[in-house]
Amino acid sequence: MKEIEKQYIPTDNAIKIIKLIYDEFTVMREVVSEKFGEFNDRTLKEFVDDCQKRANSYVPSKREQGKDDWQANVFTPTTRNKVKALIGSIAKEPPAISMTAFNEQNQTSQVRAEIMKNLVEASYVQHDNPEKSIFLDGWNCAINGTVIKYDGYLKVKDTVKVIKNYDPITGEVEYEEQEEVVEDRPIEIDIPLSHLFVRNAYISDIQDQPSLICVDYLDEDQFDFEWKHFKNAVYVQSQGELLGGGDSATFFLDKWKDRVGKKKIELIRYYRKFPDRYVVIANGVLLLDAPLLWGKIKKRYPFVKEIYEPFANANFFWGNSLPNILMGEQDIENALINSMVDKTYRSMEVPMLVGLGNKDAFDLEDEWVTSDTKIYVDDVNQVKPMPISQVNQSEIAMLRIIQSGLENDSTDKVQGGAVGSGSTAREVVIANERAEELKGLFFTMMKSLWLQKYRLRSLNILMNYNIAKVTEVVGEDGVIEFQKQFKVFHIPNAQLSSGGIGNLQIEVMGNQAELLSSHHLETRELTSRMEGRPVEIIQMTSNFLDDYEYQIKIESDSIYQKTKSLKMALATEKITGVAQLFPEIFMSNKNKFFKSYMEGFGDNPDKYLEGMNTGVSQVQGMGGSQQQGMPPPQRISSSQEQLMKLPALSGI
Repeated sequence: MKEIEKQYIPTDNAIKIIKLIYDEFTVMREVVSEKFGEFNDRTLKEFVDDCQKRANSYVPSKREQGKDDWQANVFTPTTRNKVKALIGSIAKEPPAISMTAFNEQNQTSQVRAEIMKNLVEASYVQHDNPEKSIFLDGWNCAINGTVIKYDGYLKVKDTVKVIKNYDPITGEVEYEEQEEVVEDRPIEIDIPLSHLFVRNAYISDIQDQPSLICVDYLDEDQFDFEWKHFKNAVYVQSQGELLGGGDSATFFLDKWKDRVGKKKIELIRYYRKFPDRYVVIANGVLLLDAPLLWGKIKKRYPFVKEIYEPFANANFFWGNSLPNILMGEQDIENALINSMVDKTYRSMEVPMLVGLGNKDAFDLEDEWVTSDTKIYVDDVNQVKPMPISQVNQSEIAMLRIIQSGLENDSTDKVQGGAVGSGSTAREVVIANERAEELKGLFFTMMKSLWLQKYRLRSLNILMNYNIAKVTEVVGEDGVIEFQKQFKVFHIPNAQLSSGGIGNLQIEVMGNQAELLSSHHLETRELTSRMEGRPVEIIQMTSNFLDDYEYQIKIESDSIYQKTKSLKMALATEKITGVAQLFPEIFMSNKNKFFKSYMEGFGDNPDKYLEGMNTGVSQVQGMGGSQQQGMPPPQRISSSQEQLMKLPALSGI
């Protein structure tokens, strides 16, 4: 049990706030626990559980379904395969954005917009794995119907042991302890649907909700990592500690004991825009009562939400899922396949019909041991196999109809990874066109999700980019001085103002007087370039980005994942069309077209062009008259033309 120096005695105002939050939580739990018609008279928990079981190909046991041991009991992975094919079509990198910065006087600032754009894009690469985040966002959205993300800023100060010396032979370690900021970065956390509670189930936009509650159930170590420096965190106790002798009434134990384990801590974060309030409570202890931190004038909740597909009532907060959409056809496919497997098995182990006159001869316990076994009967006409129907064409036709319905609701077999009968590139192009409408809806939702994420991330950056690290410095006279050290952002592989690619270094300074001259910055940049490290240095004051609003636009095409086969098909169609329709342009730019064509195949065109100049000089030295040492253009034959044709693309 914790040793607490003082007893937790909340003020009258704190008691009033804690009661208010727990009353709000009770109302929100009732909202989430309702059976909704959109969920086919299921609760949110039941709906999500059903969707996840289908995605995991969960099947009840044979005993639960009343099946015999010999009967098939499978759940085909069709739903899961459809989800994987759909998620695979999303780009693996965060979508590209453009940004505009303007103030209250409608004055725009391209410099501020570019700095904010770089900070936002780099924050996902520096501190997270965006490829995994994109995959999981799409996965949760498609399977659960809704994805909810929390975007915040993690700043943790802790005592760390700094190694001063280590002897690998004796194992002796020398270290000293000092307090350091161990985490200082933006964070993005996936919120389970069962952990976010809303006030109104028929308000779709999460930012329009009257209030929200997000709940976490933490171990003591998890709680201490982020919250132990808060004023009242020392008073937080688990249920087991309170029942062992604590004052349970002071901690509102009756409000949370039925939901929390003996050693867990229930952390409730309450958000409300009107009135402006952000409250954090841990096992009945008030940790924080403050205004909403996100946004200066126009407040925002630190959550983004997107759905896979809306229900008939588009205002419903949660969305429909792919497993739920495929439920009908998936169940019929399972029933057909299980039935067909049963028929196949029975046809391999055929029972015998034996007349009573031959009963004694067959009263042997399966003497069909070898092929030499003989059984003598009185009348062979009274012995025959039981007539068992085989899998017939009507069942196969019905299965194909159901599978076609599954493809119409999701993706076809080519996009699911199945090998077709024709050209790979051709099939991918056709498959993308067939599923473009479905994918277009999913891409729209993913684009909306990233737009929300970028907007919220820009707020978090504005809140935290100008917070300085304060350190104590002892002067020569023994006087302790406090120095502020602002952040330096390193953005690798950025587009520099010179047009090249290099490292962008953004340095935050305390005030205008601390900014270095352009000549000084150019000298530092030149030194880095001489060392083989191209860099561009930008310095700004700690309030440079403030008082501006940042409007974000996502480049739509960047959310699409173009496969290698699709890139090859597009490159082939492009070069074929230009060569046929505009031969003069093609001949005058054939090297450029060649480079583009080879890049579409993922190959380096330079290795094929290295000897071009040598070839030109040799041909000209021999009296050749063709430019660049290339033969004259030849007309494409009709057979070659047919081979190079591809279906017209639409929506790619």
